[in-house]
Amino acid sequence: MYRGKGTITVFLSLISMLFLSLFCTMAESARVQAARTQAAAAFDMGLFSVFGEYDSVLLEEYDVWFFDASRQAGRFSEDIPEKLLADYISPNIHVTEGISAVRTWNLFPTEMDECTVDKYALATDDGGQVFYRQVVENERELLAGNVAAALQKNIHEAEQQEKRGEQYEWEAERADRNLQNALEDQKRIQEEEAQSTGVTQQGEPGSTEVTRQGEQNTDESVIPATAKNPLESIKKLKKLGILGLVGKDASEVSDREIKIKNLPSGRSLQKGNLKIKGESVGAFSELIFLEYLKNHFICATDQKKKSDRVHALSYELEYIAGGMKSDVENLKKVVNKLLLMREGVNYVCIMGSAAMQEKTAALAAAIAGASAVPVLTAAFQKAIMLAWAYGESLLDVRTLLAGGKVPLTKTEADWKLSPENLGRLEEVLQSCDEGKGRGCTYREYLIGILALEQKKKRNLRTLDLIEANRRMEDGGEGFRADALMAQMEAHVSFELAPVFLAVPAVWMQISNQGTAYFVKGQYGYMEGGV
Repeated sequence: MYRGKGTITVFLSLISMLFLSLFCTMAESARVQAARTQAAAAFDMGLFSVFGEYDSVLLEEYDVWFFDASRQAGRFSEDIPEKLLADYISPNIHVTEGISAVRTWNLFPTEMDECTVDKYALATDDGGQVFYRQVVENERELLAGNVAAALQKNIHEAEQQEKRGEQYEWEAERADRNLQNALEDQKRIQEEEAQSTGVTQQGEPGSTEVTRQGEQNTDESVIPATAKNPLESIKKLKKLGILGLVGKDASEVSDREIKIKNLPSGRSLQKGNLKIKGESVGAFSELIFLEYLKNHFICATDQKKKSDRVHALSYELEYIAGGMKSDVENLKKVVNKLLLMREGVNYVCIMGSAAMQEKTAALAAAIAGASAVPVLTAAFQKAIMLAWAYGESLLDVRTLLAGGKVPLTKTEADWKLSPENLGRLEEVLQSCDEGKGRGCTYREYLIGILALEQKKKRNLRTLDLIEANRRMEDGGEGFRADALMAQMEAHVSFELAPVFLAVPAVWMQISNQGTAYFVKGQYGYMEGGV
């Protein structure tokens, strides 16, 4: 009898052990799933928190989001985001830390074994394409339809003006050859007439050279002094220097310089290894980025405007277009580009106007004289038309730099310079210093020039300016554009210690090492970055 009672007691004990193990296993399974969810949430919050420490100055001044992974140390380091991520994860998995153990029971004891940043995308990757894409995504909603249409029209016109400028150069070279040949023919005819009449020709003809602006070294022994030749005045004017012609006061031109070799476009860059999905390409993306440049960077006509931001260069848009180390060099490069574009447009206007061609024909006939061969008169007319287009283009550029406006395409009514005033062009230029006019501003023309620039160069030069400007600000001395992280992929491994299985494990004298859990994820500032 007693033996039977003892048997039942042992049997119930064994059954209880099995049921306890089953219940603990079920509870542990639920707990592990909850612990995994907690660890994954801690990882997500950690990633979000890391990118929450974005460079606030960049956001305020340039409307872009980037995490500075150098911490102003002068070089990108993976250790910085890794340590920061681990620091943000730790409080969220050790929720009872700092609380009295007597009053708490940690149901989810978790330890972080490893925290590693695997991949990352930097602002300078792919020739600044990461920076370009973020700008496009951030500014997309700000570009109104009418603004986009106007900007697209200006860009299209800039492309056409560039082609016309190239045509103008070709016409100038051909005019050079034609005038040279015509002068030689005229000289030969005069020598033949002199020999037949016994009259000796006085003086030796000089050489003739036509530049792309239509300048000539004309031979006074060949050309009768029946009218003043404005081409010689144009040649002398050119020697003054382009900035002296298109600016009211050349002494006001900025003399600032930067060291390009120390900036993104001139040095070897740290490269990311994370390829961001999707591309911001197409005409509309270009319009957005150009509008961004227009609104966030200064140019030559902004010199007298007050700005709260520090600038390494005074002509930032000109630097993006020119890529030279100094303001002077960049302004010259842009002015020459703009001048050539306007020459092409103005020359087309002359060629399309019968009245304007009549004026140049009359002046050419007066310069060549009645005894000149028709070919010489025609060559002079061509040279005068080229010089006239050049002179009018100088007026256009000077008007723009004075803060005025110039229409993209002109009619005869918009013309400021007459062919008779070519000889006194320097005086006429002063009339443009008040600016005024109708059409597009200098900044709008400059954006058109930027649209023609290679995208990679334009992106990196923009980052050059951002980096150079930030380094001049307090606390930004170690700033580097290739340490700006836009997106990151990381992984963390956790060890989930046993709780409910600990009791049966002790009874059964078995070991339980817990559960390993691995989390991997990606986060960034751009669309599709999570």
